[in-house]
Amino acid sequence: MGVEYPVIPYQPKLSGETDQPLEKQLVDLEKLKAEGYMRVVHHAGEKGYHIKLVLNDREAISLFVWNDKIFKGQNTLARSYGVIPIEEIEVDEEEGDRLVAEGRYRLENGVLELIVEKSYDESVVKPCRCRYKLKLKGIKEYISPKHGHSARPEYFLVATD
Repeated sequence: MGVEYPVIPYQPKLSGETDQPLEKQLVDLEKLKAEGYMRVVHHAGEKGYHIKLVLNDREAISLFVWNDKIFKGQNTLARSYGVIPIEEIEVDEEEGDRLVAEGRYRLENGVLELIVEKSYDESVVKPCRCRYKLKLKGIKEYISPKHGHSARPEYFLVATD
């Protein structure tokens, strides 16, 4: 049995098979309190970066950003892919994935703090500390060829001191 997380109340407009229950897709990051290890990964064929926030020894949150603004303390948009198995923070170099950075994070009261301690690609991110206030933009709902029915929260990340 997995850990229960705060969930965004949402009634899906689409339906279909999915590889992840809605309760795991719709974790409310504005209400979640967590901290720990994080990893920044670039998956082959994607234009952005997945920030993998480890929750415990079994699960992580995958937060996708379309650009490197998040590492420069600039306002940006992020999409949560919800709670994922811990194995998905691993990098599959044979598939063309690459580890961009590692560090720590803290998420509390809707504020996300990222501390990049080690960069493997300083053209994307240098060691830094950034803080953002999260504000739910809405739910992006679609049918993914890979994951099936998906309801993904999107957040405005507003830089704070």
